[in-house]
Amino acid sequence: MPKLFRVCKNVYTLLPRRSTFSNANVNIIKAKENILIDTGSANDPNFNYLSKILSDLKIKTIDKIIITHSHTDHCQNLGQFADRFGAEVFAHKNAIPILKHERSIEGFEFWELFKEAYPRIHQSYLIRRLIAMGYNYFSRSEKKIDKIIPLEEGDRIGELEVLFVPGHSNDSISLMDKTKKIAFTGDMIPWTPYIHTSIDDFRNSIRKILDYAQRYEIKTMIRGHQRPIDAKIETNNYRLFLEDMDKAEWRILKLLKLKKELTARNMLPYVFTRTHFIHNLIYRVLMRTQLFWIIKYLQNLEDKHLIQSYEKENKRWYSLNENRS
Repeated sequence: MPKLFRVCKNVYTLLPRRSTFSNANVNIIKAKENILIDTGSANDPNFNYLSKILSDLKIKTIDKIIITHSHTDHCQNLGQFADRFGAEVFAHKNAIPILKHERSIEGFEFWELFKEAYPRIHQSYLIRRLIAMGYNYFSRSEKKIDKIIPLEEGDRIGELEVLFVPGHSNDSISLMDKTKKIAFTGDMIPWTPYIHTSIDDFRNSIRKILDYAQRYEIKTMIRGHQRPIDAKIETNNYRLFLEDMDKAEWRILKLLKLKKELTARNMLPYVFTRTHFIHNLIYRVLMRTQLFWIIKYLQNLEDKHLIQSYEKENKRWYSLNENRS
């Protein structure tokens, strides 16, 4: 059975047939010009499956495709769908080189994580080249995309207003429909195992969505993964996430006050409160994204001159900035 949710009249969310954690939703808007928001992972959905869903909804074709950000699970079918439907494609301007595969090996968007969490891998040019080539090969669309229309903050497509919300990626957008009281938020929380830009970017993006949701009384928020959720529940999740971010930075400053100087890895057991076995296994041990979050917090605190860092014994050490105002 298709996992299709009717959000409201003429708005639907199609969940992937495989895992909803690693595969993204496809959102369908039936209008004068029909819209897809994101196109999912490889063949999930495939064209025939999506066409059957559209036929059941009495939608003959798709006129516009909007990509919330350039991560593979949201756009891998883009070339095929754009070609078969003859649809216009829209994405943030920062996403266009990635969606067109016009990037070098060093343009691989996960290098910052590898550099900080897996330094030995990052130091090897051969391994870097193999990883980037493999990722680019398996993440590419089946069909080349010749034209993508760039989006910026405030642009409109039908009833949808574009918000630029960097953090999860540097090309993330959310799409707001204040008439239907719906927000398509893409991968904000809790789908950010680590951030591609900065802590301040992510904070500001969360606040921007919260402000819009409150101002226009948004009723439903549609994540990039899993089912649509009541906006009251989701906005509370956003506020709790902001509180957790503040607490993490407070813990770092407290640790440095007590211990005088520490590496990011030294701080790892103390900064985060979610410490159950599965969370530790995935985010701390395997993906090492907790370490990466700490490094991002440290970068943010250093930018604000609250702490300072220096190299010693091939490690980066952090301490409080005694000259901070």
